[in-house]
Amino acid sequence: MGFFKMEGQKMPENRRLELAIKRAETAFMYVREITESHKHIEKKYKSLVRKTPMRIKTNGLGSTLAFVFSKKKGENQHFLFYHQLEKWLSENDMVDAEDGEFVAKVIAMEKADYRVSTNELLAFLIWLRRFVDGMIEGEEDDDI
Repeated sequence: MGFFKMEGQKMPENRRLELAIKRAETAFMYVREITESHKHIEKKYKSLVRKTPMRIKTNGLGSTLAFVFSKKKGENQHFLFYHQLEKWLSENDMVDAEDGEFVAKVIAMEKADYRVSTNELLAFLIWLRRFVDGMIEGEEDDDI
């Protein structure tokens, strides 16, 4: 699975640090893209990013991605967020970006791969949330 350890194996410390740095750099780039090119949706995007980790913990990754998938219209916050998550897992060899719909690929994963993907997205969302909190002012009141 590319950058990630197989279940039950320890990841070397330098590899763990590399991955943490990669998460931070990518999350910063994604949020900067929103603040520079999609200012009209940045508060809704912030709200979506902030709520997603709890949705994943409560409903599971597949269900959460299905929710985001169902809400993506045009280039709204759900569309951008969905494709950012897909790109992150794809770049780290956890899903194949070329073959089919992202949510369908996640739902069809083997149990161990699903668990690793869930944990990785939760770790990535920590960084994404830190940057939306620091780079996007205010809150969106709508239920996202």
